[in-house]
Amino acid sequence: MPRRKKATKKASKPLDTFSSKRDRGRPPSIPFSWVVGRAGNHRTRLTQLWPKLEAPLLASRTEQDIVSAFENCGQPYTNHYVPESVADILALIRDTKFPKRREQRINFLADSLGGRPTLALRTSRDICEKERAKQRRRSPHKILRREYYVECSCGYKGPARDSACRKCGAEIALTLDDLMGRGMF
Repeated sequence: MPRRKKATKKASKPLDTFSSKRDRGRPPSIPFSWVVGRAGNHRTRLTQLWPKLEAPLLASRTEQDIVSAFENCGQPYTNHYVPESVADILALIRDTKFPKRREQRINFLADSLGGRPTLALRTSRDICEKERAKQRRRSPHKILRREYYVECSCGYKGPARDSACRKCGAEIALTLDDLMGRGMF
């Protein structure tokens, strides 16, 4: 077969518009939901321990002081913090941005330890802050009835847009009946 004399033109708009260049930056090493979940667990534990643990923990100067504070005052949860988080807790307590009030101290420690040992302390706090902001932006309302029209707890009655309320943006929660079809269960 003879070769073409003219070269084929390249399309100015490719058919496949997906490009890996759109996913900029380093991919996350662990899912953000894990960091937030771990931070929540730390927050619950520290809230329970803080009345007894606060004074010896804030008075500690070395890692051994922190270990002894947890062994004496943080008994049910000592094994969650003692071997791996002692150096991080000491660094956080000595941080210049360590808060002065009780609740903020607990949240600061919990959010910082949520991503350890994979993430840095500051990165973990940033992730927790961003995820909490996402939760605050979500609509507090919920769909009460789903048909062609929705009836929302915010008072809107009418057609849905993108499976959500047009007024407040509350999403329609999927049920097992919706996924499997009516009448199966």
